[in-house]
Amino acid sequence: MTSDLHDAVRPAGDEADDGKASRGRAVLGFLRGPGYVASNIRLLMVLIAVSVGFSIARPAFYTSASITNIFVSAVLVLLLALGETYVLISGGIDLSVAGMLALSGMASGYVMNLMYSGSGSAWGVTVIGVLCALAVGLAGGALNGWIISRLRLNSLIVTLGAMGVFTGAASLISNGNPITNFPASTFTLGDGSWGPVPIMVVIAAVAVVIYAFVTRRTRFGLHVYAAGANREALRRAGVSVPLVTIGVFCMSGLAAGLAGFLDTAHFLTASPTAGSNDLLLAVAAVVIGGTPLEGGEGSIVGTVIGALIISVLQNGFVILDVQSYWQLVAVGVVTVAAVYFGERDRISRLFKEK
Repeated sequence: MTSDLHDAVRPAGDEADDGKASRGRAVLGFLRGPGYVASNIRLLMVLIAVSVGFSIARPAFYTSASITNIFVSAVLVLLLALGETYVLISGGIDLSVAGMLALSGMASGYVMNLMYSGSGSAWGVTVIGVLCALAVGLAGGALNGWIISRLRLNSLIVTLGAMGVFTGAASLISNGNPITNFPASTFTLGDGSWGPVPIMVVIAAVAVVIYAFVTRRTRFGLHVYAAGANREALRRAGVSVPLVTIGVFCMSGLAAGLAGFLDTAHFLTASPTAGSNDLLLAVAAVVIGGTPLEGGEGSIVGTVIGALIISVLQNGFVILDVQSYWQLVAVGVVTVAAVYFGERDRISRLFKEK
């Protein structure tokens, strides 16, 4: 009775204040939670905070040219990270993506150089170059997946060996020399723009949409998550786990093949050493994006934000005239921090479930 009377005579303003406080606590609780949306919102807040910090330190960071450069420099790492996300969600890892990028770019460059007469846009030659890069990436990914699934070998060891094979094969194509002389249409895809938006960024955005759709809206995407969470349960459900594994590595190879072509198109040079520093950055983007190394969880959206965080750090340090070595240090520190907080969330979630 007393409490009822107290509630009845309490001013409306107090109720409003309590309502606001409870809503505030709910928002904080949501952001601290381990949920998919909450995790991506936290990542987005980190991205905004880092961007604002660089803008305050150096106003030149917040210009249209700088922002465009951030998106362009994120494209290659993002494409590699898209395929790596699939592999990590399924419980594996792909260390060969950088070598696959180099091999796809060299194969594509060799074919275009061979077919190009030396004049004109030659869009047909460029299209064949794109298809060649995708085919090489797909074949490399399928080979990785077949060896891992059929021979029952560890993905870390197999893809580590494949990285050496792909990198060596890329050098064998031209005896270690870069390849140039491509159609103007190739450079259009690599460095052109539609209005203020670079074509490379548009291509990467289309790839993101496709990979996100497959992950969240198809049966194959469900099987990828199930493979990482409980491979034995997936097998008992009648799903061919080897086919899922091959499919996962094919998705990784396709993304690496596209990255290889865009690397060649952007720099107008096919180099056997292309992408040599991108493996660390690709894995870091996936881990920063919230995909655990144990598999069973992760999202393409998180990977996109992770890749943008890395690109912002790299470009911010360049604008601040910081040595390039510190970029790797910063990426390493952020990656370790992401793993720590990710593991902490996972452990707390396991305790709550018990």
